Amino acid sequence: HVLEYLAGTVDLGITYHGRDEVLGMNKNKLIASVDSDLGGCGIDQKSTSGFVVMCNGGAVSWKSRKQGVQSTATMQAELYAADLCGMELLLLRDLMGEFGWRQGCVRVMEDNAGCVQVAHGQRDSPKTQHFRRCQMSVEEMCNQGKIWLDDVPGEENWSDIFTKSMKDSRGFRKLREVIMGVTPVVYISRGVESMMRTNGVNPNANKLLRDVADWLAGDEE
Repeated sequence: HVLEYLAGTVDLGITYHGRDEVLGMNKNKLIASVDSDLGGCGIDQKSTSGFVVMCNGGAVSWKSRKQGVQSTATMQAELYAADLCGMELLLLRDLMGEFGWRQGCVRVMEDNAGCVQVAHGQRDSPKTQHFRRCQMSVEEMCNQGKIWLDDVPGEENWSDIFTKSMKDSRGFRKLREVIMGVTPVVYISRGVESMMRTNGVNPNANKLLRDVADWLAGDEE
């Protein structure tokens, strides 16, 4: 299957975009997606972490790696993955700053609500004590304004294809085309929608964001 896929995608490559009408306020800005399965390895029941970092409509860094320990809950596996992604983003933030493109708080799309709440200190539980160090690492990156985890649906989480096989070929192609820059779409989550309602939209926002802002304005009327 792997060889068949490679043979059928010889001409597929990553496309980066530079036009303001496509990128708008996302130009030269990092955005990431992170995910993990739970005990996906049939041999030792270890989970797989996956993340992808995007810039200017295409992937600039990605990883799919089996975790070193067994996770007993999805939130635990997701936090291990978020920590791995966060460490990569710290490096890339510094690198982008050296290029003259200083990064603010980088958005990291995550499809596990419990992980998002724990990362932002909104939830604490005795069940997290055995991976407290990883939890504190992610929480510190969020508290320092380095990253923020944004709760998104699983079907909109790009890194989903790095952690598990996808039975829905259409869903796979959709996420692949976003990662490869074929369709540079930025998903509007509830968190982003809330910020847009509160702060308005940058006039340089791309067409997708402007359309959503217009839709929200009409909805309020």
